[in-house]
Amino acid sequence: MTTTTQLSPLEFEPAIPTEEITLDDIARTIQERAIHTVEIGFADIPGVLRGKRVPAKHFLKTAHHGVVICKAALAWDIQCEVFPGIDLASFENGYPDMVAKPLWHTFREVPWRPGSAFLLAEPYTEHGDRIDEAPRAVLQGVLDRANALGYRPLIGAELEFYLLSAERTPLYAGIQCYSLYKGTELEFILREIRLALDALGIPVEAANPEYGPAQVEINLEYGDALTVADQTVLFKHAVKEIARQHGLFASFMPKPWSEESGNGFHVHQSLWDPERRTNLFDADDAIAQHYLAGLLATAREFLALEAPSVNAYKRYRDHSFAPTNVSWGGDNRTVSTRALLGIGAGSRIEHRTGSSDANPYLIIAANIAAGLYGITHALQPPASHFAQNAYLDDNAALLPGTLHAALELLSGSTAAREFFSERFLQHYLGIGRHEVALFDRAVTDWERDRYLEMA
Repeated sequence: MTTTTQLSPLEFEPAIPTEEITLDDIARTIQERAIHTVEIGFADIPGVLRGKRVPAKHFLKTAHHGVVICKAALAWDIQCEVFPGIDLASFENGYPDMVAKPLWHTFREVPWRPGSAFLLAEPYTEHGDRIDEAPRAVLQGVLDRANALGYRPLIGAELEFYLLSAERTPLYAGIQCYSLYKGTELEFILREIRLALDALGIPVEAANPEYGPAQVEINLEYGDALTVADQTVLFKHAVKEIARQHGLFASFMPKPWSEESGNGFHVHQSLWDPERRTNLFDADDAIAQHYLAGLLATAREFLALEAPSVNAYKRYRDHSFAPTNVSWGGDNRTVSTRALLGIGAGSRIEHRTGSSDANPYLIIAANIAAGLYGITHALQPPASHFAQNAYLDDNAALLPGTLHAALELLSGSTAAREFFSERFLQHYLGIGRHEVALFDRAVTDWERDRYLEMA
């Protein structure tokens, strides 16, 4: 295990406030803080940050124009493989350019790399049109619908990951969920992660060992949906980068080992009035019930947006703390959806179906779209499993067991077409089906171990 000498996040103070940042503010900070490199990035469809590093002096000359990047960055898989059938960018149209335009308000220094700063960006065409298939734009489209209905969605993100050695094995063996003692073994890096996130303006509510060897859960503070999505993209990137600086790996793979706990991405959510004064889930039970019903009605159809990989579906096993069917209850961790209602301003719904490899923009968009679907159609939830073991309910609809099945449900979903464009859906389905085809052709170690000698 190696460590690096670096600026402690304790020494970092945000140089400028996070509201109403202008390019002039950024230029002044670059000079005062001796920033030499500006990183400009956006999340691709799998949720990986893509972009460019630009010398600070050149950034100030070209910032209003953005940085030019090949449009393939929105048309490939998680390993950057390109393939036929993606209209946005292909060999047929020559893989043209797009422009990543910085979002000034996301400017941050990188606390663990002195002299570097970062901005999120949004992809635009070379003609100045926003690319609506980009994940951040997809979420913005759903939020526009919510705003038009008079709702302001608030989100809390809860993600799990494993901390692994250089040999990609867990840093300790065994399960010690919530153990402060075992958590101390990870504190050398978790402390650094928490402080770095705070310096980036990403408030952490809590961190703890989870139900796997050296598995960690971190809860991000509740906030506006788009802000939390931005923060979650940066959170995942920061955790991985800080781990690598210590010679470690942080893995958000949903099911790294068949017999160990999987990594989930739980989405806590509520609707508020536009001024964020009243939690409508507390003030109006009908809104909460309709929203809950929408999450349940679309749970199977929208799962491909929340669990985007072949591996994610190996996480859904009975009595694993990951849901296997469409069910709901109160404070019940056997269900797919916890309705934590009637508790004042903290009233919320926790949807537990997401995998930790989900694109934060798309999983949050799917959850909000599902809830709005329930409201606009005045849906009612079925009977709950308030105090029962939902795994034992033979009448509950099962979640799809494979990525292929989930993609077919999404493909046929009328609810999805109410909130997502046909162009985006076909784009997303094309990438997902490519993933399935790669897996179907792969020959695994399990197959060799089982069949090579004895078949």
